[in-house]
Amino acid sequence: MILARYILKEHIAPFLYALFVITFLFLIDFLIRILASILSKGLGWRVVVEIIMLNMAWMLALSIPMAVLVATLMAFGRFSSDNEITAMKSLGISPWKAMLPVLLVALCLGVGLTYFNNDVLPEANFRAAALRNDIGRKKPTALITPRSLIRDFDNYLIWIDKLDEKTETLGGIRIYNLESGKPLRYTYADSATMEYANGGKSIVIHLLGGENHFVDHKDPNNYVRVHFRSQDVAIDNVDPTLERHERSYRTDREMKVQEMFGIVNGAKDRLRSLRTEYTDKIFDEMHALDIVMKADTVKTVPPRLVQGHWYLDDPISSLAYAEVKRQEKDKIYLIDRYDRREDNELMEINQFMVEIHKKFSIPVACLVFVFIGAPLGIMARRGGIGTGVIYSMSFFLLYLACMIRGEVMADHRTLEPWVAMWGPNILVGAGGLYLVIRMARENYLNNISLPMKIVKLILRPTGIWTRAVKADENPNGSGSA
Repeated sequence: MILARYILKEHIAPFLYALFVITFLFLIDFLIRILASILSKGLGWRVVVEIIMLNMAWMLALSIPMAVLVATLMAFGRFSSDNEITAMKSLGISPWKAMLPVLLVALCLGVGLTYFNNDVLPEANFRAAALRNDIGRKKPTALITPRSLIRDFDNYLIWIDKLDEKTETLGGIRIYNLESGKPLRYTYADSATMEYANGGKSIVIHLLGGENHFVDHKDPNNYVRVHFRSQDVAIDNVDPTLERHERSYRTDREMKVQEMFGIVNGAKDRLRSLRTEYTDKIFDEMHALDIVMKADTVKTVPPRLVQGHWYLDDPISSLAYAEVKRQEKDKIYLIDRYDRREDNELMEINQFMVEIHKKFSIPVACLVFVFIGAPLGIMARRGGIGTGVIYSMSFFLLYLACMIRGEVMADHRTLEPWVAMWGPNILVGAGGLYLVIRMARENYLNNISLPMKIVKLILRPTGIWTRAVKADENPNGSGSA
């Protein structure tokens, strides 16, 4: 019990240090991407702090597993460099038994992180998205994300291809006017700018080089397209103050597991109904086609080719042949329509199943990284900061790259969601199991060729490997600057 407390105590400082550094790096990256856009809009410091605090949730969800890896690797590296692993072995305590307290704590962290991912993270994401929408109502170009549908203005949907943050010029803007009682009006422009009018109660969008598309309300069959060089679109009832609005719509990253399972089950029910519906329709089309094909008029008078077109001499046979072609087109149309609707339902199922598996696979990474960190720390022996950082970054980059790529493939239905989200744990866990087996066989003291090859392969293109090796070779900082 005393030894277990000692081992865990040695993990606390590196864990907290790594958690702070990794979260800080995530925060710096986030601020670079978004803070300049927020501060330039005159928001108060309380709003800026709230944005940062709400986005800290997803940063912690990623940094906690990585901090476990760093802490385990550095703690066991220090045990090995100070010959404490040898002392434990002399007392009959194997390195595997020394890992058990760490695995138990990692399990507790994983359980807590699962609760965090399911209850805290979705609500934080939801509130952050709602705050972004509120800021978007206050300032028209604040937090505009190019190539994303903007729903912040009543009766309008806006799509923007690109945004020049220096000049606040919008490129490739599309505006959909959805006023009730009026036909849909679509406006496209090559470029545009936004500004306030009427004391900040309205927004005027100055459009340059575009066209309007709409249906004539006097004659619904008349579709009108009008080109223009410049045109202004005024959006009224825009409040210049930052007021909070209720938001009901949630994305997959803003839902709990229970809510996502409800959507998945609904999509599966629709998919079953769709398959039944189209099976009956396609069967009916096939039956009607079979009846026409069995008609004597089609059998006895074959068509003939004249100047690239097929003709039937018998007028009755011509009608039957035309019916055959019509039935074939209807069947092909039904099949294509079914395929499109089925793809939409399956993509929605995959999208939500990916998020469901992710909420559990990331916490399990806390356990997986212990299996990686402990043997690597013992094998590295020195256990310095440079060694801990280089190993941790390499395996975490491998893990993160596999997860991101797997999520994209699962969303496009090229990979099963469970494979996409659990594959990184299986891959990295298999490497950790291999290292644990070597550690158990005491084949680790001066043989780390395979892990080193993996690290070099991942980090050499970034230049991190060369700098880390130089730092380890020159720990006192002597030599040329």
